[in-house]
Amino acid sequence: MKETKEENVVIRPDEKPEFQPGEKGFAVFLLLIGLFFTWQSLLLYQKAPGASGSGAIPLFCSVVIDLLAIVILIADRKKQSVSSGKPFGQAVKNAFRYLANRDVVVMAALVLVYCVILYLGVGFMIVTPVFLWVGMTYLSRGNYGKNIIWTALCMLFIYLVFRVLFSVVLP
Repeated sequence: MKETKEENVVIRPDEKPEFQPGEKGFAVFLLLIGLFFTWQSLLLYQKAPGASGSGAIPLFCSVVIDLLAIVILIADRKKQSVSSGKPFGQAVKNAFRYLANRDVVVMAALVLVYCVILYLGVGFMIVTPVFLWVGMTYLSRGNYGKNIIWTALCMLFIYLVFRVLFSVVLP
């Protein structure tokens, strides 16, 4: 049996790790976010208690997120990941490197630029199709014409649902 050694962890070919870097830590992140929203929704619930109060649904949803995150943490506590056995700093660095690949960074930058342009007052119906087309074209590595059609269909759907059906004034 051939063994490969990767920075203090011996991984045998028959013992493939079940998780990529950062996947086990995501349940912890989800629990922390859920606890924050539970606290916020409790504050909201105190202002208008009751099942029909403004904090009832957020409280219910955030508690469900908390409980499910705890279930995930318990179920996955003994499973192996690529970072198992590595020092915490190295595991965090590996997770960041794995999760923040080039596509994620580029799309996060596009979202940031999109938000800034909307904030500056350029219309939703102008900025959104450009954002959708650029994002789809980048992620699909081409398909310029096909992405124009998908962008038009998305914008038509957004317009029909939000502007026509729900009468929402788009920014």
